[in-house]
Amino acid sequence: MDLPGGFYGITDERYGSIESAKKLIEFGAKIIQYRCKYKSDREKFEEAKAIKEIIGNKDIIYIIDDRVDLAMIVKANGVHVGDKDIPVCEIRKIAPKDFIIGLSTHSIEDVKKAKCCDYIGVGPVFFTTTKDDVRKPIGLDTAKKMVEIANFPTYLIGGIKLENLKDIKHIKAHGFISVSDVLYNDKKHFEEMVSLWNN
Repeated sequence: MDLPGGFYGITDERYGSIESAKKLIEFGAKIIQYRCKYKSDREKFEEAKAIKEIIGNKDIIYIIDDRVDLAMIVKANGVHVGDKDIPVCEIRKIAPKDFIIGLSTHSIEDVKKAKCCDYIGVGPVFFTTTKDDVRKPIGLDTAKKMVEIANFPTYLIGGIKLENLKDIKHIKAHGFISVSDVLYNDKKHFEEMVSLWNN
């Protein structure tokens, strides 16, 4: 499956997971990840299922963070995992055909070791407060090197805002992820980000 370039949306449970998804759909996101860290499995299932129903037949790729089982149960398009989750190549053994697997990478070594995935997240590029277990920013130079050596499409993530988007354009990644700066602003703000990325 061809992955859309440009903006990649992620829900934020602080904003409201379902509300996040609705806003991302309204803004025109072509790929949306459901990310929820602090709710019960049942609550995550209910939300993931509800978002799947909201997406319906729209031309949107739906990804679930961390949980392969949940992604398969709600019939999402794929899963996104990190280095503490089930290894990508093991997921690939049981995944349905065309199942998308994304992998978070935080160093040049991580990128070199990446296998079996469909895309990688590269970051955090800048400091971010979106997650509690935030890592130290990798910086622009390392991000650029990671993208250059990657064998998979790359999405830059971590502290990306309209005000610093111009600083990452030269990196030539497949796309970028911005959570708070998108969800806590209006559509005009989002469209400015997309326009800046594309031009």
